[in-house]
Amino acid sequence: MNKWKSIALFICLFVGYSALTQEKDIPFDKRLFESQKLEFEEAAKEIKLGDFYFFDGRDEFLMVALSHFEKAQKFNPYSSILNYKIGICYLYSSNKSESLHYLEFAHKVNPTLDIDLKFYLAQAYQLDGNFETAIQYYKLYQNLIPANDKRQQRYVAKKISESRTGIELMESPIRVWVDNLGDSINSEYSEFSPVISADNRVLFYTSRRPDSQGQKTDRLGKYYEDIYYSMRNSEEEWAAAENIGAPVNTESHDATVGVAADGKSILTYQGLSSKNGDILITKQNEDGSWETPKSLGVGINSKHHESSATLSFDEKTLFFVSDQPGGYGQHDIYVSTWNEKKQEWGKAKNLGPEINTDFEEMGVFFHADSKTLYFSSDGHKNMGGLDVFKSVYDAESKEWSEPENIGYPINTPDDDIYFVVTGNNRYAYYSSNRPGGFGEKDIYKITFLGPKKIPALPTSTKEQAIVENEAQQFQTLAKAEPKFLLTGRIIDGETGIGMPGQLFIINAQTNERVYAIRTHPDGSYSAVLSPGEQYALTAAGKYFSIGSQILTSDESFTNQEKTLDFVLYPPTTDGSSGNSFALRNIYFGFDQTNLDYTAFGSQAQVELDLLADLLEKNPTIIIELGGHTDRRGASNYNEELSNNRAFIAKQYLVDKGIDEKRIKMVGYGETQPEVAWEVIKDLKDKKAREEAHQRNRRTVITILSQ
Repeated sequence: MNKWKSIALFICLFVGYSALTQEKDIPFDKRLFESQKLEFEEAAKEIKLGDFYFFDGRDEFLMVALSHFEKAQKFNPYSSILNYKIGICYLYSSNKSESLHYLEFAHKVNPTLDIDLKFYLAQAYQLDGNFETAIQYYKLYQNLIPANDKRQQRYVAKKISESRTGIELMESPIRVWVDNLGDSINSEYSEFSPVISADNRVLFYTSRRPDSQGQKTDRLGKYYEDIYYSMRNSEEEWAAAENIGAPVNTESHDATVGVAADGKSILTYQGLSSKNGDILITKQNEDGSWETPKSLGVGINSKHHESSATLSFDEKTLFFVSDQPGGYGQHDIYVSTWNEKKQEWGKAKNLGPEINTDFEEMGVFFHADSKTLYFSSDGHKNMGGLDVFKSVYDAESKEWSEPENIGYPINTPDDDIYFVVTGNNRYAYYSSNRPGGFGEKDIYKITFLGPKKIPALPTSTKEQAIVENEAQQFQTLAKAEPKFLLTGRIIDGETGIGMPGQLFIINAQTNERVYAIRTHPDGSYSAVLSPGEQYALTAAGKYFSIGSQILTSDESFTNQEKTLDFVLYPPTTDGSSGNSFALRNIYFGFDQTNLDYTAFGSQAQVELDLLADLLEKNPTIIIELGGHTDRRGASNYNEELSNNRAFIAKQYLVDKGIDEKRIKMVGYGETQPEVAWEVIKDLKDKKAREEAHQRNRRTVITILSQ
């Protein structure tokens, strides 16, 4: 910018600022502008056009009115009524903070302009965080409200209460970092409604950009909403976002409203109107493409507005927002469970007055811990607009805890909505309009910090700053059941590259299936588990061997992230890593041959089903099915025992349609231990010794020929 342009810009800014510091009201009276008749007529025309939209009654048209009013404002910036209207328009915009100086000017030069002036000015002060002044003006306005207008009296009393809550929350801010996700995610256009996978690796969000699927614009000139996504390609960096494309995005509005914890099922909003939008679901295919979104059905979607939804980790429970009749307020939160027999969502149930209020409840998110619900509301103890709240479900009492405001600076005097949290509770994401952003609204990451830790010994100023700002584990707002996040990948052992596959997680103590996971295309997965349990994990990839591991967790796992990878190889007979693999979860207790493969979800059934599938996909393979025992018991007895175990496994495969000639059965007894007896006998811990014995009680698959 050259010198003269800089001076010109400064003069324009100075004039614009000083204009509203004048204390004289100059109305749009043509007698006052005799020497500027043409300019006056043009400005009057803009006011008339602005009034047409301003008095339309629909908030969406206030931005159109504003564009006309601002043109007239350039001609005469001293009109109290015009400044008043501009201030109101900004109060309903995405730049609400701009309203304050216009309303302040109108009140300064013409305090009796309109009965509602003090009400709007109070709102502007509240949005600015000046709660004490806001309360003063709300109280002044209360004296002007007609005695029979009980509804407005209650509403203003609520606004005063919000301002007091704002004072309280700002006096005790929570320790967080709020970071813009940068230009790989954000643009000059509006980005909002982020949803995140539990492992913090996949982000979906909504934006209005020129590359939208239909490239259509609404009557306000904004592009239709489309869904975009990004993968985190390092510890912190996100890859450049891409439009998810057809068939998820259509020529209608398509927006993100929820995502399954694994990031492979997306709930979307589709519709052209806030009166008839529906919630749809799409699932990712193995090749990374997406299915055509399908309606969630009549149990969820109605003739009314369903705007937001969230799935439980197992995708069997759905919370959603609707303004259907019979609720407590404008939009309420409902819950529905999946009917496995009918393959549809059951009749929705309102969550009740503990969660829902006379006002708005929106932007619902159910955390991967399967008990914590986050949502936005302006009916609970908020500081203005929609604030984010959390409530925890008690499975014993079957009740939700009292919604708790998650605090400032996450919550602000403006609307705060679509707040999502990662599986380990460390990070959250939401959309906000903050100074220094790239456009109207941007996506931000919130990092939760623990309490400040002051060193016991003196340190330098630099070291002190590092300690005080060090990210710590997020301290939850309410006592929650201990959980830990398990992440990892299924890896092609020949290339070292992650590949898509399946992962089954079973509680080895209860024999119940916990998760059946289809990984991301790059082989990554995540699961939220309970510490203090033993889990049987089995992984498989198409045309690859089977990976089998046992994970024993304890209380030290609580609130931690653990990693467990599975390296798989194509079947081969050349003596390489793909020549044989152990199935550790065809589990037999000591001195037992019983294999309860009829029990749904048992680890034995999972592994043998995957083995049968591998043999079906490779019809020429002949395998040796070797049974192994631990050292306890006589050697001849162990050999017989291992033969019996191998026979049971073989019979299961034959029952699945595999030719018995393709399966050679051998019982090795105790002769080929994986953990040597010399190692086991030196183990001091009884639990560790039993785990070592269990590793020796295994079934090994060896490829004999292809």
